[in-house]
Amino acid sequence: MIQGTLEDLGTPLSDVTFVVVDLETTGGSPQECGITEFGAVKVRGGEVLGEFQTFVNPGCTIPRQITLLTGITQAMVAPAPPPDAVLPTFLEFLGDAVVVGHNIRYDLGYLNAALERSGRPRLANRSVDTLSLARRLVRDEVPNCRLSTLADRFRLPHRPCHRALDDVLATADLLHL
Repeated sequence: MIQGTLEDLGTPLSDVTFVVVDLETTGGSPQECGITEFGAVKVRGGEVLGEFQTFVNPGCTIPRQITLLTGITQAMVAPAPPPDAVLPTFLEFLGDAVVVGHNIRYDLGYLNAALERSGRPRLANRSVDTLSLARRLVRDEVPNCRLSTLADRFRLPHRPCHRALDDVLATADLLHL
């Protein structure tokens, strides 16, 4: 089929709303472990439209190695709301936007497990994985496709540090790049 006009391509990327998501977790598997922090940024046309960040009480102990990696302690999440209380606000923030993440399958696994535990349906939003994109587009230019490596290599304005909002901002920079 031959494209007749630019309109035949569909919605221009500059008009698509993306919500870049990152979750910090207690590790392991989504069925057995919990979310400790949500981070999300809504972007369209390179402009940040809103941010979402909150600690979450995972209902289980945070392993020491996770605290060492993220800096998130049991004391930080103890007063935080449980996932069931955070999900409605997050889902409203997300709306029908395209979900973006660096290794988005990991985050969607935890998010969908939390949704299922609370009796809600799995996310039906379309998704984009910046890790997969990096592997396809720049694998030969970098030693690996970790978010921190890509942020350094491409001098992204934000640096990931295993905290949800910082990692989301770096992923949004990478998406725009």
